[in-house]
Amino acid sequence: LFHYIEIAASVDSYMEIPIAVDERFDVYVNDKQYTTLFTMPSGIEYTVIGSLVRDGLIESLDDIEDIDIDLKRKRIYVRLAKDVEVNKIYIEDCSILVKQGVYVSSNFTIDWKNLIEIFSDFNAKTTSVTMGIASHTSGLYDLESGKAIIAHDSSRHSSILKIIGAGIKHALNLDRSVAITTGRASSDMVVALARPGIPIAVSMRGPLYSGVSAAIILGVTLVVNLRRGEKIRGLIPLTHVKRIQGYPRELHTASPRSFGTI
Repeated sequence: LFHYIEIAASVDSYMEIPIAVDERFDVYVNDKQYTTLFTMPSGIEYTVIGSLVRDGLIESLDDIEDIDIDLKRKRIYVRLAKDVEVNKIYIEDCSILVKQGVYVSSNFTIDWKNLIEIFSDFNAKTTSVTMGIASHTSGLYDLESGKAIIAHDSSRHSSILKIIGAGIKHALNLDRSVAITTGRASSDMVVALARPGIPIAVSMRGPLYSGVSAAIILGVTLVVNLRRGEKIRGLIPLTHVKRIQGYPRELHTASPRSFGTI
C-alpha cells in the first residue's frame, strides 16, 4: 500500500462536458527567458522544478531562491542562487550527458509481480479511467518510503516533470522509485527521469526508437506495454533488465552498439 499525493487535473466544462484545461506559461530564470511550458495550471510549481532538474539547472531545492507564478499574465519568474546557461539536450547528446555524469547506476531491483501490481494500481488512477478527459497521467512510486505521486496534465511531458518536481519537494527516494506514465516512451521522458536518478520507467504505450536509445545509454530500465503483435504482447522490459526480478520469460537486452545508437 502507498500513501498517495495526487496533483489534480485542471478541468473546466463546456455544455456540461468536462474539458481538460491547457495553458501556456513563459518561464524566466534570473531575468532571462528560459522556456515555454504548455501545461495545466494545477501543480505548476512542480512542473517548473521538474523542468529545471531535467535541464540540469539545479541539483536540489537549495539552488532555488524563489519561484513567482503570475497566473493572470501566464508568466513564471525563477530566481536561482547562481547564474546558469541553458543548453537543450537531444537524443544525439545522450552520450555527452554520460560524460557529464548523468547515468543511472542505482542497484535497485523490483520483483515482477510487484511491478504488475503498481501498473494495475496506476491504471485505475489515470484520468482516462476516473474522469474521461483528454489528459495524461504519470506516477512515481517510492518503494522504500511507501510514498507515491500521481500527476495529471494535458501534456505527457509536463506530467513527467510534475512527478519529478513533486518527488523532490516531498523528499521521495528517487533512486528507489518506479516512474510510470500514460505517455509514449520517448527520449525526452527518459532524459528527464535519468537526470535525478530514477532507475525504472514504465510506459503504458509502445516504445519510440529515441526512447530505447536514450534508456540504453543513460542506464534506465525501460518497460513498455506492447498492445499489438503475434509474438510479444503486454508489459515487456527492454533495457537494463537486471533490475527486474522474476520475469516469466528469458530477458535479453541490447547494447548501444548493437542497437545502432553509437
